[in-house]
Amino acid sequence: MRTIELTIHVADALQEFLIAELEEMDFASFWQEDDVLRAYLPAPRWTDVKRERIERWLHARGLDAPLEERVVEPQNWNRQWEETIRPLAVGPFLVRPTWQETPNEHADKILLEIDPKMSFGTGYHESTRLALRFLPGVVTGGEQVLDAGTGTGILAIAALALGAASALAFDVDEWAQQNAVENFLLNGVAEHVTFREGSIEVVKESGFDLILANINRNVLIDFLPHFAEKTQPGGHLVLAGLLHTDRATMRDAATREGFTLEDEAEENEWWACVLRKG
Repeated sequence: MRTIELTIHVADALQEFLIAELEEMDFASFWQEDDVLRAYLPAPRWTDVKRERIERWLHARGLDAPLEERVVEPQNWNRQWEETIRPLAVGPFLVRPTWQETPNEHADKILLEIDPKMSFGTGYHESTRLALRFLPGVVTGGEQVLDAGTGTGILAIAALALGAASALAFDVDEWAQQNAVENFLLNGVAEHVTFREGSIEVVKESGFDLILANINRNVLIDFLPHFAEKTQPGGHLVLAGLLHTDRATMRDAATREGFTLEDEAEENEWWACVLRKG
């Protein structure tokens, strides 16, 4: 599938806020370099309405540099990643692609082999790291896990590696089905995890001990009532993909759905939390 590459001239300090806005418009991959942000979207999803929305966002902040648009033909994204991704230690985990070796100093880490394509979730983004660091505190063994917007499948894989009994993962991203399933196989957890393509409506089950969701604020707010129905009393909900400016809004929304804040953390502009179902 052809991809639209947008080059946007925007100060580094504003880029994470713009990324959050773009994620709501189905952009799923980004490249940041100084004061330039490149954003990627499947060509069929690019519309004039989205262009105008981005231009309004930029204009409201005094940024009037034109968007640079380019059509990118289908590529071998794994080959692109091979040049940039290196092993990364995150909490008790070591995240690395299959083409890299495990550094000796991290031989005692729990290995998560993640070969990314276009899906979000390599461990290199702050929101993924925040969620991974929470997992040892909420996975004690035997949990039934729901991974919402699974992407590469990294959070489900990490939960299973810590001793969760099973995971149900879903995502609307057409890249996720192939990528997540491949990563489940790579990490030897495929028999314990089920993938479903679609949004929250594909999940009919309830009674989950742990729900993981690294998405964005608007989607998370929409999902919260469903999460409340599907989390068993005493169960946990890990939310990531949020900016620290979303904190008050998310806490209020979670409280209305019967969740209490149990833990929280920030990294740069990003905020994540652990909620407990009352």
